[in-house]
Amino acid sequence: MEATYDAIVVGSGFGGGIAACRLAEAGLRVAVLERGRRFAPEDFPATPEQAPEAFWHPTLNPDGLFDLRLMKDLSVVAAAVKEGGSLVYANVQLPAPEDVFMQGWPRAIDRKTLDPYYDRTEEALLPMTVPSLPTEPPEELPKVRAFAAAGRHVGKQAELLPLAVNFEGDREHPFSGVPQKLCENLGRCDIGCPVHAKNTVDITYIARAEQFGAEVHSLHEVLSLDPPAGAGGSWTVGFRNLRRGGEGEVKAPIVVLAAGCLGSSRLLLKSRRRLPDLSPALGSRFSGNGDALGAAFDPRASEVGDPRTDFGPSMTSKLDYTAEHGFLLADGGLPSNFGGLLEIVRMVDAIHGWRRLLLSLKRLAALVGLTDQSITHRHLRPSPKRPIADSLVFLMIGRDAADGQMRLTPLFKCFDIRWSRRGSEGLFTAMREVTDKLARGVGAEPFFALDTWPLSGYITVHPLGGCPMADDPAQGVVDDGGKVHGYEGLYVLDGSIVPTALGVNPSKTIAALAERGVELLIERTGGPRTGGTGPGGTRPDGPSA
Repeated sequence: MEATYDAIVVGSGFGGGIAACRLAEAGLRVAVLERGRRFAPEDFPATPEQAPEAFWHPTLNPDGLFDLRLMKDLSVVAAAVKEGGSLVYANVQLPAPEDVFMQGWPRAIDRKTLDPYYDRTEEALLPMTVPSLPTEPPEELPKVRAFAAAGRHVGKQAELLPLAVNFEGDREHPFSGVPQKLCENLGRCDIGCPVHAKNTVDITYIARAEQFGAEVHSLHEVLSLDPPAGAGGSWTVGFRNLRRGGEGEVKAPIVVLAAGCLGSSRLLLKSRRRLPDLSPALGSRFSGNGDALGAAFDPRASEVGDPRTDFGPSMTSKLDYTAEHGFLLADGGLPSNFGGLLEIVRMVDAIHGWRRLLLSLKRLAALVGLTDQSITHRHLRPSPKRPIADSLVFLMIGRDAADGQMRLTPLFKCFDIRWSRRGSEGLFTAMREVTDKLARGVGAEPFFALDTWPLSGYITVHPLGGCPMADDPAQGVVDDGGKVHGYEGLYVLDGSIVPTALGVNPSKTIAALAERGVELLIERTGGPRTGGTGPGGTRPDGPSA
């Protein structure tokens, strides 16, 4: 790694990958610092016994994939890997509805403004709906058929979801040229695709960024951020090398924080003394995006028989309850040999012995203020009991109140999130009622989870907010382009800048905001250094897509 660059990007998920790609295309010398490691297709867990090893810890397991953080009021699951959450998300590419932007957003941001950037993301992520099986005559995937039948029982029409998955055949990805295979319906989208069928950030934006000269430094965890000594100077980013040990620093006049909702918010909260002009809104508007889990176990209705939720992409279809209740309900699935992992949230005895005791002690420590702790492979060794391929799994996302508050705890100065379901009780009640209605409509045993064992609290996999965007620095940390109020050269482009719940899977909106934000950043710095690019285009002297 060199001592200085034109721009440093912290994180390599949707926000960081897009920022790195577009800045490199514009001719800037870019360094990406990422705490996770690179994952090859064969590196993802293939059996339930391997799953606990996928939980990341900076010292005990830096090669992990998931970062499960325990707070006082809830727990958050995030990715800890180069390319961020795109490696382990369900590929859903839905734009936010128009009315989401009508309240709580900067004046410049609405659906009309974002539509060109939503379109721009599709040049890399190439969303498609899941096709029928190549049979004669063509047939729908069993899970698509069963989910649609469950919807009909309650008077709802299922709709196929746009997925960032390759359903066209083995190819070189059109955006980056990276070899990619056809989807094999393995059901492993949420734990890592072993055939590169997903249009993830690593084989799209990050690959293209590297083609244009960006350096991606994996296993580099950013610890500190210091402002320039004077106008026009460079920011100093301090890091530690999780593989080799030791600490270092690197400088650049432009820093883009894209470490995710928790990572960027945590770094700025811990940097507040060095950055006294940060907005008082730092840490506010946290949202779990209304995440909830439901299921219909052992359905007896003939139309939903043998749904095979282990066959096909993890999510394929949705029932839209936005108009009535402000949420979507989608189908879910896991590979057949991972079905027993649902017992972790369904049954108290899913984890046994000393690991159960360790989790209880972790939970107690969080309640007294020792929050932001990683749950590692030492704590999770479930005893799977039953498959779920013959049941329907419901993944729900809704418009919660976005009223959580990130902070440093008073005594131990640990990063924490204060959150209450009270402001969102109507949403969660409606989710429970819909789950019950769907399950009973197909003669199944209903299941709905918010408070889940062994962590005994709300769990979200779609955290948003903490560095919300707003026109007024008193109300938000960044402006409508992601520039931090009061600090030149400092930007945030990830889920932390989203100021409200979206009620849909957030990746497409995060990506669109990043595309817009980095475009404005380049304009502010005088445009491309060498040549120029349009959306998805190339520099005259650069590689073609």
